[in-house]
Order: sequence, then C-alpha cells, then structure tokens
Amino acid sequence: MPFPEILKELREKKGITQQQLASTLHLSKNAISHYEKGVNMPNLDTVQKIADVFDVSVDYLLGRTTIRFSFSTLKSTFNKGTTIDDFLQQILSLDIQHRTDVMKFLEYIRFHNFVNQNRKQNRK
Repeated sequence: MPFPEILKELREKKGITQQQLASTLHLSKNAISHYEKGVNMPNLDTVQKIADVFDVSVDYLLGRTTIRFSFSTLKSTFNKGTTIDDFLQQILSLDIQHRTDVMKFLEYIRFHNFVNQNRKQNRK
C-alpha cells in the first residue's frame, strides 16, 4: 500500500482529523491533505514525526513492510537485559540451519503453551 493510503488509514483509525494531525505536526491542513492525495511527500523529518504520532516504523509508513513495529517496540524489553532489537539481531546472526532450528523450537513452545492453556481452561 502506498504512503498516502497508509497515512489516511492510520489517521482515520486513530480517529483524528486532518486538522488535528496538522496541528500536532505544526503543519497546515492542506499539507496533510496533499500527503493523503499523493500530491506531495513529506520531508524525512516530517515522516519520522508522523511515524512517532502513529507509533509505527518509517518503513511501515512508507509501505516497505506490513509489520507495524515501532522504534519504541524494538527497544522494549524482551526479557531481563535484552531488547526485542537485541533478540532479532541475535536471530539474524545465525546461519539458515540454526534459524530453522530456532523456528522449530518456537513452534514446539507455542504448541506446548497452547496445550497448557487448554488444560487450565478445562479445569475451571
């Protein structure tokens, strides 16, 4: 999906008007309208501010990914002393076979977790 559609969708989902977004970003309503129509593209600084307003990554905002990870999410704690970004970097440093092994192990853990949750619910 292209940037204009993504911006409009994010704005509408958040329930704010073009004027409200413009005020937040210290822009004119016309600037937001032009972004949503694809007439103009914001500069890099404005793209970063828009991403922050909607708590999405710049890549998501520009349509380069469909994953709505924000910078704050990547820097959030995965477990004690490790951020999600650290975890992803470790996964990406593995060769393909070890990545495959990690995925198989995660699938096993998810299944085991699912079984345990069902057991707990059945006991109630």
